[in-house]
Amino acid sequence: MNENLYNLNLDYLLVAKELIAAGEDHKAVFYLGLPPDAISILRQMSIKRIRELARSDCLRFVPRINPNHWAEFMATQSVNADSNDQRAKALMMLLVNENR
Repeated sequence: MNENLYNLNLDYLLVAKELIAAGEDHKAVFYLGLPPDAISILRQMSIKRIRELARSDCLRFVPRINPNHWAEFMATQSVNADSNDQRAKALMMLLVNENR
C-alpha cells in the first residue's frame, strides 16, 4: 500500500465527513464530487472505519480535473522556471478559485 495514496484517500474522506457533520452536505457533493447516496453512509462511519476504507490500492474518489484548467495553467506558467511544488500550489489555487 502506497502511503501517499492512503493519505489522499484519508484526507478526502475526512474532509467529506467534516462537511457532512457541519450540515454542509451540498458542499461535499459539489466541491468533492461525493455521490449523494454516500452521505448517509459516511455520516455514520467511525474514524476507525474511515481509516480502514482509506487503505486501498486505488483512489476512493474520482478527481474532477478539467482539461481546460490544465491548458490555462500551462499557458500562464513557465514550466522550467518553477519547482514542481510551486507549480502544484499554483494549480491548486487556480482550481480552488475556479470553484468559488
